[in-house]
Amino acid sequence: MTGSTGAPSRPLPAPLSLISHRLDDLERRHDDAPPRGVLRTALLDGADRHATLARAAVLRLHDRLAAEARQGAARRRRTLPADRTADDAWLSRLTAALAHHRNAASLLLLVGA
Repeated sequence: MTGSTGAPSRPLPAPLSLISHRLDDLERRHDDAPPRGVLRTALLDGADRHATLARAAVLRLHDRLAAEARQGAARRRRTLPADRTADDAWLSRLTAALAHHRNAASLLLLVGA
């Protein structure tokens, strides 16, 4: 379901009593502390929600890193004379980083669709 902005609506979090019940079940099944992945899944109301939140975090990371690479490349281009931009190793690295993060974010969006 989408809201007025076209973005998918966020699922409502599980009630505290349900989360407490899940944590009690985990503690009964494990002698030590429950494994982090299982605990995270229980707190986030299921593996699907955990995967969705993790995917969104990775997407935000690639978005931020792509923006930094784009700004860095623009700054570097401004400082170089036009005839030296093709041979500049630093500019090439920033351009490759930008392409990588854009492609990674695009793949995440395609897989999630």
